[in-house]
Amino acid sequence: MNARTTSRTKKPTTTDELDTPASPWKDLSADGHQLRVDDFITTRVVRLGIMLRKKITQRYVTSLGLTEPQWRILSVMAESPQMSMTQLVTEAVIDKALVSRILRQLEERGLVKLQSEPNAPRKGLQCMLSAKGRTLYEKAIPEVRRQQAAMILQMSPKERDVTYHALKKLYALCSADTSVS
Repeated sequence: MNARTTSRTKKPTTTDELDTPASPWKDLSADGHQLRVDDFITTRVVRLGIMLRKKITQRYVTSLGLTEPQWRILSVMAESPQMSMTQLVTEAVIDKALVSRILRQLEERGLVKLQSEPNAPRKGLQCMLSAKGRTLYEKAIPEVRRQQAAMILQMSPKERDVTYHALKKLYALCSADTSVS
């Protein structure tokens, strides 16, 4: 059994064990020749997102009778008394067509209210939580926060700080209008 197989079969139990393998990113060359597909940032982030959704998000979303995208829309809307559909698409980071379908589903369930602005059918659509939607959100959010905090607290304070700032930086870099080169 080689080191790679061992690291995949033995699950780390402490933060120190997570730090054991050398990082292929530490002395990364500009051409990235030492990167395996497993080491790509896109692969790491996507896999992490999938695992976090399985471990955390799916548990509370299912108990609410919602899909993950529905919860995302509902929780983004809860942060503002009213927002345009354009703003909602941007803040939820979900495709416009999907946001439109989700809004219709949530409206049918009485969880959101949608209002068109005069002379602007879809572009001027204003979205807000209904009283029922607000109640569902307020009931769910304490447990959602507890589950999120439980995962975050698995890291040391330093790891939490570094991870938080690294994720924010990566998001800002991806959001910028410049290409990565």
